[in-house]
Amino acid sequence: MNDATPLPADELRGFSVIAEACAEALVNEPSERVVGDMARVARALGDERFDAVESDAALAQRYSDRFFVPTSPFYVPLVESSVRGAVEEGGRVTYAPATGTRADHVLKCYRAVGFDYRAMEGFAPAVKSLKPDSMACELAFMAFLARAGANAAQGDPEAAKRAAELLRQFAHEHAAAWFGKAAHCLRAADDDFYARTAALAAEAVESLAAA
Repeated sequence: MNDATPLPADELRGFSVIAEACAEALVNEPSERVVGDMARVARALGDERFDAVESDAALAQRYSDRFFVPTSPFYVPLVESSVRGAVEEGGRVTYAPATGTRADHVLKCYRAVGFDYRAMEGFAPAVKSLKPDSMACELAFMAFLARAGANAAQGDPEAAKRAAELLRQFAHEHAAAWFGKAAHCLRAADDDFYARTAALAAEAVESLAAA
């Protein structure tokens, strides 16, 4: 466990808002609400990267190309096992299988605190195909831990400390080890809504892991 200074409740709540918005953007079609939520969250951080994004037909097509069409030049499997094991050669990225010991460990972390990634809500095909170590699931899990830590801060300091320690440990061992690489892979094809969403998630997680 990380013995660093405990995270304040307001920082935990702030992180949970960012993580939830990013997870929502990855498992839902890009509606006006979804895109607007990302813009509001980023703007609260002084970040305007989503301000010019429109939830139009082109973005809906990009959502499909990013996550459901493996032959698309925009496709990136946002799964830890695939991205951490990816190899780039001659400008072409070959992703690893979406299974392995990392996914197994992520699932054990979820079960240890009663988090069920299968209960996530969103666009049915996206939710149905989620792997436990997908970016959306890891974000939702970290948001779950952050909320638990923030909510317990006043009444149960020990429970708050445990939740925050597990959050930082998970961020360090899992999310921070691949979110940045995933954002790079997305951005290599186009600096679009999804590349920016992954980049915001990576920045938030890296800051948390380093705290």
